[in-house]
Amino acid sequence: MKSKETDPHPTSGFEENLKKALTEFLILFLFGEKEHYIGELSPLLEARSHGTLSIVFPYAAIYRITAAGYLKESEKKTAPDGRLRQYYAITPAGRAHLREMLATYHQFFQGIQDILTGKEGEP
Repeated sequence: MKSKETDPHPTSGFEENLKKALTEFLILFLFGEKEHYIGELSPLLEARSHGTLSIVFPYAAIYRITAAGYLKESEKKTAPDGRLRQYYAITPAGRAHLREMLATYHQFFQGIQDILTGKEGEP
């Protein structure tokens, strides 16, 4: 374990924790747009975030989201690479949960933005 004094990237723990906290939210958001197979999620997140976010192994998050009832397996389809792939789709419960998560995200990050800009107001 590195100490704070010798760690060349003292915010790397912050970045990793933030990525972990947002992974399931971002994955569920992508499924809110359309069905996906697991293998296309990592490149899609990386491309849409302009290389800022990458999830090397999204399987654990998919399984947790599925176990919670927010995703379900849909029919197998031929992926763009020609292989037969298992696709997943968001459930009605997943859509409701995503709406709640989006509201929380916007409220939370607006509060952070207000703090960073020195904006004060009524709670």
